[in-house]
Amino acid sequence: MLKKSKIILSISALLFAGSLMTNVFAGTTGEPGTVDDPIITKSYVDEQISLLKQSLAGDSTTQPTSPGTLAPIIVVELTAGDRLLGKAGTEIIVRSGKVVASGDGSNGIPNVTAGVDIKIGNTIPLNHQLIIPRADGRGIRVLAESTGISYVMVRGEYEVIKATK
Repeated sequence: MLKKSKIILSISALLFAGSLMTNVFAGTTGEPGTVDDPIITKSYVDEQISLLKQSLAGDSTTQPTSPGTLAPIIVVELTAGDRLLGKAGTEIIVRSGKVVASGDGSNGIPNVTAGVDIKIGNTIPLNHQLIIPRADGRGIRVLAESTGISYVMVRGEYEVIKATK
């Protein structure tokens, strides 16, 4: 019985070692320009560096992206009376301050966290994700009674309209 278990253990060890060797050698056979070893163009690297610089600067009000590229999240600082208008598909998360939904029409803003539509003029809950469906003037407004800086996370294109004092 002991001899049979040694044989099974030896066969198992050989199969395991064989699969490791196959994986090691299979991973190194990719030729440049294939799916296993893709070539990256200079223009792609330049675009990624530009997006990274925008993300690190955090002061851009638009975030151009190429198809298939996820825009970075930008933290925007707003003060009382400021408005942030989103373009189609812009994501907004209010992190601090007293903020309401803003817009010209009767359409609200989808709150995907709660699964509801926030009507224009209603308070935006903190840490809820909003998505602007169209570039039709919808966004958020910091209430006048909000003190200090309101921090908002934004992904996508947006415009900040500073309050007139």
